[in-house]
Amino acid sequence: MKKKILITDRFSQESFLFLQQNSFFEIQRSATPQIPIDQLATTNALIIRSKTRIDETVLKNAPKLQLIITATSGFDHIDLTATTKWGITVMHTPEANKESAAQMTWALVLAGANRLLSAHRQVKAADWNRDSLIGYELSGQTYGIVGLGRIGTRVAQIAKAFGMKVVAFDPYLDDDDFEKAGATRVSFEELLKTSHVISFHVPKTLETDHMLNRSSLEHIQQKIILVNTSRGSVINENDLCWAIEEGLFRAVGLDVFEKEPLAKNSKLLNYPEVILTPHTAANTEEAFHKASQSAAEKLVRFFVDGSTSDSLPPRVPWFGATPFRSDA
Repeated sequence: MKKKILITDRFSQESFLFLQQNSFFEIQRSATPQIPIDQLATTNALIIRSKTRIDETVLKNAPKLQLIITATSGFDHIDLTATTKWGITVMHTPEANKESAAQMTWALVLAGANRLLSAHRQVKAADWNRDSLIGYELSGQTYGIVGLGRIGTRVAQIAKAFGMKVVAFDPYLDDDDFEKAGATRVSFEELLKTSHVISFHVPKTLETDHMLNRSSLEHIQQKIILVNTSRGSVINENDLCWAIEEGLFRAVGLDVFEKEPLAKNSKLLNYPEVILTPHTAANTEEAFHKASQSAAEKLVRFFVDGSTSDSLPPRVPWFGATPFRSDA
């Protein structure tokens, strides 16, 4: 009997054809993130992206569901407590967006260091005022990375190429992981105190929720460049606005926000040193195709021999751990 596969949202045509070649599958597609409820009763596997939410209601309507694969690195759109309860295998594709997310992180760092947006606006306005656009040289400075996983490690490699010293906070990795990344292990407080550039590369969990807040921000001792391409919940935006007004930053680059899309009345829109992008760190052609193909291959392997990879919940202590606070 064929396995019925439902794919929601965007999916690479090449990967779709790859799955179609297997006569073992009957594949249905939904052009939108919404799951057609009438199809759930007979669906054996779902391939989704971040706009498709999986909760108890979905699972109750899918008695034959065996597998969910999200073609994304993040997974906070899936109720993993519910999928565990219902015995559903869940996987994600964390390798697919590594290069794109690291690239966006560095795009924001460099835009901030060289004041690119201000320079662009001046030229467009026929205002040739170079003296007001003094940049910041990164070589010899300290780059602080919060979360030394796949993306954090790639960001560290690039920082080393710029001649920067790299420090990192990740309390659950071995010293070997820090050595491979060329990073020095430090506490979160020490990272805030000593870094000239800081970027976040952590999942959305209880532990990372608002880990950058008024209390932790007070540890910053020099003007820094701050970048977040992970999850908006990592930073308390009200406290961030306070810190911006206190002059703690050379520049801030945010690709993610506590609530998306960003509200039209957000104070973050008012600060010239803040660079805002609409959650596009993984939005490259290459990342999209890699995520789609990875999801397709994982699905085939699961139904051919039962193998899994990048399973969820992840076997890392970041997930579901006690909330971390720098002043704890």
